[in-house]
Amino acid sequence: MSLSAVAGKLKSLCDSMSANVASAVSSIAGTSGAGSHIKIGADGTPTKAIDQIAEEAALAPLRDCGSGFRVLSEEMGESVIGKDPAYFMHLDPLDGTFNAIHGIPFYAISIFISDGTTHLAYVRDLVRGTRYYAEPGGGAYREDSSVDPIKVSGTARLSDFSISAYTMRPRTSRIVGVGDVVRRMRNLGAASLELCYVADGRLDAFIDLRGSLRVVDVIAGILMVEEAGGMVTDSRGEKLHLSRSMWERTDLIASNGLMHREILELIEGGTH
Repeated sequence: MSLSAVAGKLKSLCDSMSANVASAVSSIAGTSGAGSHIKIGADGTPTKAIDQIAEEAALAPLRDCGSGFRVLSEEMGESVIGKDPAYFMHLDPLDGTFNAIHGIPFYAISIFISDGTTHLAYVRDLVRGTRYYAEPGGGAYREDSSVDPIKVSGTARLSDFSISAYTMRPRTSRIVGVGDVVRRMRNLGAASLELCYVADGRLDAFIDLRGSLRVVDVIAGILMVEEAGGMVTDSRGEKLHLSRSMWERTDLIASNGLMHREILELIEGGTH
């Protein structure tokens, strides 16, 4: 199933935004200047030079597109671009800042756009150029040299699972039970792209127990996983109801859905 006409136009805008960011950050990624401190962003964390460059590059096509947007972005917070905004956009211009600063080739732009009727999730791998997108009821897709529908993996045994997992001191015991069971555990460093990897069957699950994920980090990836047939909950197994607040933080468990309950039980065995 292809995107609706409105979502298709929004995807074209996302393509322009993401291409702009990829070009803007390519020359600074991995350099000493990329990590210089600029300010404290709207999310309460330090804004690095490369974050600022990425955000400015992402917003430039919005200012020229002729439509109005209310934008929630990691660095600038909430603002209005254009007149009479019909769309709300959750924007993470550079998810995986640490990786980009240190020249680790795994970082992305994440965009979620909604007008109350149409919803589009979009993530672009800023190194490889691969684009992922989804619309409710329309499935999830990967676009590189071709456009292909994606589905979560069919892995049905935890002992065969390959996952990406995060935790934080002093609660690292929460992930130990999972780590003792699964086949492989990684930490890749860009939540939006890792969620797309779950949607695309490259990872069987993504687990983040830091309690610090923000709505702009994951809202696009959540729809991607769900449209690809997977499951996303918090660490208690409850469906995530993310607001438009930059200050809201959450745990997140995304999986192919086949062993989701078992993962939750293993997490519950750790210390909260």
